[in-house]
Amino acid sequence: MRRKMTVSAVGVMVAVGLWIVSGGFETGQAHAQQQESATPAGVGSAQDASQAGFFITVQNGRLTASIQDYPMGSALEELSSQITVTLILAEDLDIEGDRVSAELKDVPLDEGLRRLLNDYDTFFYYGVAGNTPSSLRTVWIYPKGAASALKPVPPEAWASTKELEASLVDWNPEIRERAYEALMSRPGSGSRELVLQALRGASETDEEMRQRILSSAISRGMRLPPDLLTDLARWDASEGIRLMALDALTGDPVVKELAVAALGDPSQAVRERAKEILAELDSAAHPVNGANQESQSQP
Repeated sequence: MRRKMTVSAVGVMVAVGLWIVSGGFETGQAHAQQQESATPAGVGSAQDASQAGFFITVQNGRLTASIQDYPMGSALEELSSQITVTLILAEDLDIEGDRVSAELKDVPLDEGLRRLLNDYDTFFYYGVAGNTPSSLRTVWIYPKGAASALKPVPPEAWASTKELEASLVDWNPEIRERAYEALMSRPGSGSRELVLQALRGASETDEEMRQRILSSAISRGMRLPPDLLTDLARWDASEGIRLMALDALTGDPVVKELAVAALGDPSQAVRERAKEILAELDSAAHPVNGANQESQSQP
C-alpha cells in the first residue's frame, strides 16, 4: 500500500555543532562545510513546470514548490540537484511508492524541507564552517518512528558528496568502501553516478571492491541501468560481477539472450547459473507440460 503525503507541521531535532540528547535522539558533531555547488536557481525550472503535477525551485535559500501526488524519490532527487544541503536516506527507508503533495511559496529551505518530510522521522543538522554563520548542512531521513534510538555516526555519513568523492581515491580500501556506502544512501543523481562509475570500472579498479559495491547496490534496491548490468554480465573481467549481474537481470526480457551467451562463459559457476536460468524460463513457459510429466511419474 502506498503512502500519500500532504504538508503539515512536523517536529524535528536540530543540532548545532555539538552532541545533544533529547527525546531519544543523539545528534552528531560539527559538519564539514558543504563544498558542492548548487545548480543555479531557476535552472531546469521550465522543464519541471512542464511536468504534470510537479514544480520545485530554490532561490536565495527559499523554496517554492507546487507538487501534486508526485513520487517522493523523484522529488527529493530534483531538490538535491538544486541545493547544497546533503539529504541522506536511512538504509531501512523504502520510499518506493511514496507520493507527496505540497504547495509552498517562497518559504525558508529548512521550513520547506520539514513540511515536505512530515511523514518521516528527520534529523536536521546546522553547523558552522569557517567564518560563515551556522546554516543547514545535512538532513537525515528515517521511517516514521524508527529514529528514536538514533546514534552518533561516522564522518562518512554526514560528509558532503564532494568530500566523499575525494575519499574515493584514498589508498585505503576501507575508506573507499565506506564512502561508496554513504553515496548509495543519498537520493541525488550525482551520488548515484559516482557509484555507477565505480561499477563500470572507470574510477575503481579493485575487483573485490567492485564486487562488494555491486552486491550492496543490489541488496539496497538501488536502481541500476539495465544496459550497465547487461555489459557487466557479458564482458566484465570479474567472475563474481558477471554472476551477480546475470542474477540481477532475472525477470528482465534480455536475460534469456544473456543466459544463452553465458553458456560459453569461461567460469563454470556462471555457466551453471545460466543453465538454471534457462531451465527456469522453460518451466515457466510450459507449466502444463511440466505438471503432466510430474503426475505421470507418480505411481
